[in-house]
Amino acid sequence: MIENEADRAAAVADLKGWDRLFGVPEEAVGHANQFGFRAGDYAQDGSSWLTTGSPVTVSQSDATMPNTATFEGAGISANALDRIVFTLAITDPANADTAKTRFADIVRQFLSQYAIKDGGALDAIAAEESADGVIDAVPVSIAVAPGDGENRTITVTFTRPAASTPGNPQAQG
Repeated sequence: MIENEADRAAAVADLKGWDRLFGVPEEAVGHANQFGFRAGDYAQDGSSWLTTGSPVTVSQSDATMPNTATFEGAGISANALDRIVFTLAITDPANADTAKTRFADIVRQFLSQYAIKDGGALDAIAAEESADGVIDAVPVSIAVAPGDGENRTITVTFTRPAASTPGNPQAQG
């Protein structure tokens, strides 16, 4: 067991940026938890691997249904994430602008822990615009979905490029 941990630590020691974010799931979970998501271990869930966090209030906690953000990481291997998803549930439209600003800040700060800058790609959050793009060769999708009444969700998904496989990470950024 200790030998496997040492091998794993050596294998990821030089990873940076997106390679490190996707290639060291336990670290990504730890970084997400710094924002209060309380995500559990990245663990096997059927044929895939998954971690999900608890909702974090991102505006007016005294609202009947406060706006919340969630975090999820998923993949097909214990050693790599294939997808990172942040979702904002706008359930208190009166405080939507504050929630969108805080949500975008959380996502940007999460990326900054890996020295990744979005270059304005996340500006679509505040504008509530669906958008597909790339940040340093990594696909990012921002999807806005209507809910009941004025409720809606904004989902930001980062996807590990297919060129990189869990056993053979390629430099992504």
